[in-house]
Amino acid sequence: MKQRSRRLMALMIAAAMTAGSVAVVPVAAEDDPYKQAEAAAEDPYKQAEAAADDPYKQAEAAADDPYKQAEAATDDPYKQAEAADDPYKQAEAAAEDPYKQAEAAADDPYKQAEAATDDPYKQAEAASDEEEALGGIVPSADAKYTISVTEDGWIKVENEGGDTLGLADDSAVKLLEVDGYAFKDMNQNGELDKYEDWRLSTEERAADLASQMQGEEIAAVLTHGGWGEFTTEPLTEDDGSYTYLMQGGRGGVTRSISQGGAAHAKWANAIQAVAEQSFYGIPAMLSIDPSNISGMVETLSLASTMDTELAAEIGQETAKEYRAAGVTALLGPQVDIASPIMSRAGGTYGEDPQLTLDIATAYVNGMQSTYDENGEDLGWGNESVYCFTKHFAGAGATEGGRDDHGNGGRYAVFPGNNLEAHLITYFDGVFNLPGKTGSSGIMTEYAIDVDADGNPYGGEWAGAYNPYLNGMLDEAGFDGLKITDWSVFTFAGVWGAEDLEEADRVATGWENGVNLLGGYDSIDTAKEAYGIMVDRDGQDKADEIMRAAAEKFVGTMMNLEMFEQPYSDSAYAESIITTGDSSEFAKEGQRESIVMLKNDGTISENGAVSEKPTVYVPYVYNTGWSATWTQGISEGTPSWTPGMDLDKLGQYFNIVTDTLGDPTGEADADGNATYTKDDLTRASEEEIAACDYVLVGMSGAYVNSYDSRIEGAFGGDPVPDDVEEEWYPASLQYGEYVADNAIETSISGKILEDGTKENRSYKGQAAHEVANYGDLEALQYASEAAGDVPVIVSMKMERGMVWSEVEPLADVILVNYNQQREDIVAEVILGQTEPTGLLVFQQPIDMETVEAQLVDVPRDMECYTDAAGNTYDFAFGLNWSGKIEDERTAKYTAEPLTKVQNFDYEAYEAANK
Repeated sequence: MKQRSRRLMALMIAAAMTAGSVAVVPVAAEDDPYKQAEAAAEDPYKQAEAAADDPYKQAEAAADDPYKQAEAATDDPYKQAEAADDPYKQAEAAAEDPYKQAEAAADDPYKQAEAATDDPYKQAEAASDEEEALGGIVPSADAKYTISVTEDGWIKVENEGGDTLGLADDSAVKLLEVDGYAFKDMNQNGELDKYEDWRLSTEERAADLASQMQGEEIAAVLTHGGWGEFTTEPLTEDDGSYTYLMQGGRGGVTRSISQGGAAHAKWANAIQAVAEQSFYGIPAMLSIDPSNISGMVETLSLASTMDTELAAEIGQETAKEYRAAGVTALLGPQVDIASPIMSRAGGTYGEDPQLTLDIATAYVNGMQSTYDENGEDLGWGNESVYCFTKHFAGAGATEGGRDDHGNGGRYAVFPGNNLEAHLITYFDGVFNLPGKTGSSGIMTEYAIDVDADGNPYGGEWAGAYNPYLNGMLDEAGFDGLKITDWSVFTFAGVWGAEDLEEADRVATGWENGVNLLGGYDSIDTAKEAYGIMVDRDGQDKADEIMRAAAEKFVGTMMNLEMFEQPYSDSAYAESIITTGDSSEFAKEGQRESIVMLKNDGTISENGAVSEKPTVYVPYVYNTGWSATWTQGISEGTPSWTPGMDLDKLGQYFNIVTDTLGDPTGEADADGNATYTKDDLTRASEEEIAACDYVLVGMSGAYVNSYDSRIEGAFGGDPVPDDVEEEWYPASLQYGEYVADNAIETSISGKILEDGTKENRSYKGQAAHEVANYGDLEALQYASEAAGDVPVIVSMKMERGMVWSEVEPLADVILVNYNQQREDIVAEVILGQTEPTGLLVFQQPIDMETVEAQLVDVPRDMECYTDAAGNTYDFAFGLNWSGKIEDERTAKYTAEPLTKVQNFDYEAYEAANK
C-alpha cells in the first residue's frame, strides 16, 4: 500500500471540512480533469486562456459556473476532450446521473465557490502523481478511520469503534466521510443514505433500501440462480455470472468449495466486485449445500455421535471456514424426519424428532452466531452463516420413500396423521435458537402433503405454493427468509401448478409467502411475475409483497455485515480450510461417529495382532443400473473397484487384494469395452489364509421406489407413450424383494381426466436387484475363503437395511454413515479408537416389517437381532465393554415426540385444514 506523505496530510488538515460534510478527494493525476495547476491552488477550476483542451475551460461570461456549457456542446455538460474515458462525461438525458448539474443546485457537492475549502476535489498543492486517494477520499483532520489495500487488492477501511468496510480497488462506489467516519456510497449518489449508515439498526436500513427499489428491481434481486462452478476471475463482461449480477441477480449456489480456500475466496471476491457496481451495491449471497468442509462430519454422521456440544462446535467451525471462503448461506441442514426408505435420508439427522431437534438446534445456533475470542455469543457477525433449514415440512414421509425431485415423489403421506411430529424441529428448535440470532430461515419442500384419508393439506399444492404450510409460518410470526427448493417453477416441485405459465407460477409462489426463488435465474420472467401480481392484486399489494421480501433479504445480508465488507482474505481462507488443525478437529468428529454393531472379540482396546497386520480387501462389482430423477432409468456402466481405498489402508496394513484384468464386455457409448464379472481374479484361499483379517468394504442395500415412466431431468430418454405405468417398491436388502405385503391402493394419487384417482401402489411388484449386489458377493466369497481368519465388514450406510444377508457372515461390523472412513476404521481395528457412535435408524428384521411401518411415524418397526443377541434398534451401539448405555441412550430411547410445544398446531389445523 502507498502511504500518504505528512505534507499532504498537513495540507488536508488545513482544508478540513465542516462537521457532517462529505469528502471525496481523488488523486491529482495527470489525466484527472480536476488536476490543479500550481499557480491556481486556490481555485481548482481556474482556467488558463491557452488551455483549449481543458474540458472545464470557462467562457468569459461564465466564470461563476464551472459546468456552464459552450453553445456548441449542448449535449455535453462537461464539454468533452478526446479522452472519452472521463468518468464524469454527461449525456443530456442522464437524469439518473447523480452528478448532473443544474444552475440553481445549491446542494450540488461539486458546485464551486472561490474559497471552496470544502471542495472534495480540491488538490493539495504538493500532491504528487504517485500519491493515492484510496476509495476516492483523503481522510480529513477529524477522520476516525484508516484506509489500506489488502494483499488480495481490495480496499479495507477500519472505523474506530465502528464497522470495517471493504470495496474493490477499481469500484465505482466511493467512500463518504460523515462525522469523521467512513461509509460506502453504495448507490453512488454522493449522499449518505440510511441503508448505507452502519450506525443504524438493520430494520431501519433494510426498510430504507426496500423503499427506494422498484418492484421489477426487487424481482431481479430475489432470484437465487447461481454460478455453479467457477467461471472467470476477475469476471469478464461476457461471463454469465457478470451478466446475471448486472441484471440484478444477487444469489446462487456454489459447488466449488473443494477447489481450495484461497481459490474460492478469490472467486467470491470477483463476484462481490461486480455486485458492488450496480443495483444499489447490494452484495451477492453465495449459498452452499452441506459439503463436509475440511472433512467435518455432518448429517447422519453428526447425528450418530448424539453429541450436541460437538454439533455446536462443528457448526461454529464450519461457518468460520465457509465465511473465510466467501460463503454466506447454507442450504441446510436437512431436518426432515426420515422414514427408513426415504430416498434422501442420507442428508438428514435420522428418524427421531428429539435427536433431530437437538442436533439441528445446536448446529444452526453455532453456524449463525459469531463468537469472540472468549467464546461469547455476539449474535450476527462476519463469521455467521445464514441457515435455510429444509424441507418445510414433512418431506421425510414421501410415499414409497421416493425422490421428491420427480413426479414419483409428488406426495408425502401421513398414514399416522403425524404431520405435527415433523414440525417439532422447526417450531421448538431452529425457530427458537438459544443464541442471539433467534431463528433460521427455511427452504420449502417439493411434495404435496396428504393425510391418512388421502386429503392434501392446503389443497393440491407443492410446498412452494402451499397456503397451508406458508400460512402456518405466518400464524407463528415467523420472520425469517423463505427460499424455495430448486427449480420448483420449471420441472421439480411444480405439483399443482403444472397448468400455470412459468411467470404465473413465480407470482403464485410470492403471493403465497415465499421470498427467494431457489435455483432460478430467469430475471425477465421474475419481472413478468411482478407484473402479473400488479394486474392481479393491484400495485400497492404487489409492492407490499415485494418490499417485505426485499427487507428480509437485504436485512439478512446486513446482519451478516456483507453490506459493509463482502470481501475475503484468500491467504486466511487457505490457512484454515483443510489444514492440519482443521483436519484434526474433523477427525475427532469422525471418530465419534463410527458405530460398532458386532464384535466377537476380534478387535479390542488391546490392539491388533501385529504392529502392521495383513488384510485381504476384496474388489466389488457394480452393474451401474439406476433409476434417478436426474437420468431416469439407466443401465449404466459396470465397474470393478476395491471395497475400500487401498492407498489409505496401506498406511496401516499390508494389503492383499484381487487382480483386475482388462475389460472384455460390450462397448459403451464411447466405444470402450466394459467390465464383466469374469474380468476379475479373486485372491486365493492360500493368500487369504496368510492374512490377519479380511476387511470387506460395503455400501448399504437400497433400491429407490420408482415409476416405470420416470424421465430424467438431465438427459434421460423420454418414455414412449404406449408404456403402461407401473410402480416398483423400495428395497433394503441386496437380494430380490417382491412386495406381496404392500397396500393394495396408495394413499395418494392425482385425480385423472376420467374422475378416478391414480393408484401408485406397487403391490406384487419386484424390486430391481441392487446395483451393488456385488458387495454381498464379495462378502460371501471372503467369508467362505477366510477359514479361521476373522471377517470385518465396514458398511457405508444412509438409512436402515435388512442384515440377515450380511451379519451371519461377519465377525465384526462397523458402520460409517455417509462415507467410508478408512483412517478411522483402521484406528478402531488397531485398538487406537474406541467406537462410541449410535444407530440413528432402526434396522428392520425383514422387508415385511418395513411395509407395515407408517412412514410418518418414527421407530415403529421390529428390529433385527444378531447372533450375539443384540437388537439393532435406534440408539444401539457397542464399545469395548459391550452395549453402550449412557445419558444419550437414556434420553433418545424414550418414546418419540409427537407434539409441538411452541405452536398450537391443533388449533391451526382445525381452523385451516
